[in-house]
This record gives sequence, C-alpha cells and structure tokens, in this order.
Amino acid sequence: MGRGRHDSLAPVDHPAGARELAGGSSVSLVANPSSAKVVAANDGEASTPNAGTACPEYTPTPLFAFDVQGARVTVWPAQPSGNARNRAGEGGEEDDNDSDDANRNTRDNHIGDNCGSDGIDCDNRIGDNGNCLNHIVYLHVYDGDGLDVLNECGNIDCPPFTLVAIKPACWNDDLTPWKCPGLFADDAPFAGRAQDQLHLLEEEIIPQVERECGKPNSPHICRTVAGYSLAGLFATWTALNSSTFSRIASASGSLWYPDFAHFVAESPLACPIDCAYFSLGSKEAKTPSRLLRNVATGTGEVVAAFRSKGVPTQFESNPGSHFKEPALRMARGITWAISQQATNR
Repeated sequence: MGRGRHDSLAPVDHPAGARELAGGSSVSLVANPSSAKVVAANDGEASTPNAGTACPEYTPTPLFAFDVQGARVTVWPAQPSGNARNRAGEGGEEDDNDSDDANRNTRDNHIGDNCGSDGIDCDNRIGDNGNCLNHIVYLHVYDGDGLDVLNECGNIDCPPFTLVAIKPACWNDDLTPWKCPGLFADDAPFAGRAQDQLHLLEEEIIPQVERECGKPNSPHICRTVAGYSLAGLFATWTALNSSTFSRIASASGSLWYPDFAHFVAESPLACPIDCAYFSLGSKEAKTPSRLLRNVATGTGEVVAAFRSKGVPTQFESNPGSHFKEPALRMARGITWAISQQATNR
C-alpha cells in the first residue's frame, strides 16, 4: 500500500541507552551487549507469542547507525536464542555463567566466520548458536528503527540474526519498481525508483554494514531481504534483479502493483534463492481502491510464479486488514525464512 493514510508501521523511538559518536555524515551508536536486559521467551511453536505470560522487558541496544543519501540505517546485534534467554532471564547468582553464555551468543552470532568443530556441515547449519552460516536480515521500514519487529522475533523464538533496519528517504518512491498513479485522486504518483534504492543498498549500505560488523563478502553470510507492504513489494522485486540475497520475506506485500504479477511470472530469477515467504491479511482486498482490490489475486499469482521457478515458497494468510499486527506478521516471515535450510549454496 502507499504511504500516509494507506500504509504505516508504528514508529519506534531509538533506545536512549546508546552512546552517539559523530563522524562525518554518519552517527555510530556503540552497543554494550552486557547492558541489555534479557527476557525469558517461551518454548513452543514459532507462530504466536504467549500473551498470557508476563516477561521482563527486553531492551537490546543497536550496534551502530548511519545516514546515507537520506536513508537512516540502524544495525541491531544478533540476539540470544530463546533457550539462552530463558537461562539468562532466571536471575540469581547461580546464573552468572549462563548470562555470560547469553552475551557470548550475542557476540558469536554477529557477522563473521565462527565455525563450529562438531562436524556439522556448515552449509546446512542454520540458526543454531555458534553457527557457520550467519544470518543478516535487511528490512526496509516505514518508520522507526525495526525494534518492534526485532522484539516480536524474540517473542516467537526466532533463530539469531543481525537486523539491518533501513528507513528510506521516500517510502512511496524508493521502493516501487516503476511509475504508477496514486491510489486515490489526490495522492501523488509513485515514482518507481526501486533500481536506485537497490544500487544504494548494494553499493553503500551492505558494504558499510558488513565491513563494520565483520568480514565483508564472507561466504558464510546469508542475506535475507524483508519488508512489509511496499517494502514487501521491493523485497520480491529484488529476487528478479539482484544476486545479493538468498532469501526473501514479504509480509502483506503490495503485490497489487500494476503489472507486477505478470513481471514476476515472465522474468527469471537473478540467481537461485533458498526460499521465499509471502503473507496477506484476510481482509486486505476489501477496500474502496480499485488497485488495492487486486492484492489477493496478485499475491496468489506471485506465489504461484515463485513455486513454478522451483523456489521453496511459503504463503500464510493472517486474519484482519493490512494494519493488523504488522510487526508480528513481519517477524513470522523473517522467522520462517531464516529457519529454512540452505539449498542453493
């Protein structure tokens, strides 16, 4: 959906505990992993958090953040797995060693080449602690810094990953693949600058993130591009235009976009990818906008096209409209995508 009244994720303030270091056009937020308050997460299905269980607040701190060409980029460290959070959140002096383990999990799951020595094939070692294949999720956000999605991932026991939240300079223009009229008569048209945003992502954002977090161009890095609404449209489009990402997660993606489903069906993948995730709210097609009414049909056609290309593809229908629980929907997509085995490495 479009920006403004038709498309929004709830804004989230940057945590106050980060220390800012000004440097040129960028600002680094220096994290202290031991300062994070760790919450206990319930074991169980990675689908819906247990709202009836009271947990202490989990407050991670960003590794760093920077601005580039009007976009704001915030990088969050890989969080401990659910079991590590359970141990670290129990409290008491006897838990000191477990707390150290949780902090070590956070550091070890940053981007790098920390391979285990237990004989497990690194290419199929996804999401476990000390893994060889380190997950980075590049998530475009409408507002905020991605913390709401990161917290929801923790609630549903998502495997550890590094989150890179990107707030683009112009949501409607930077994430759309080609020009399109506005949704309503008084809306500005979509400018269709996705190619420019992809260039910014590949040439500036990814190199800086991975240089500061670990070894650039590491073969052990598994990149996922993810997004909600127009960012889900962009994530889907990248699979046909970039070999940078091996997984995509599109939650309630704007797959109503004119000619997009046909484009997906007729275009080859830029490279083989491991998997693709799509979701849609059950009431999203019930809208006065003629364009938006096509979202269910368009999503179905895109899902079918990815499956026809041999991509392991998951589709999930969520109850409600476009604006119901966007952070949770996005977290479910990320969790599924990074939990799949690497099939094209």
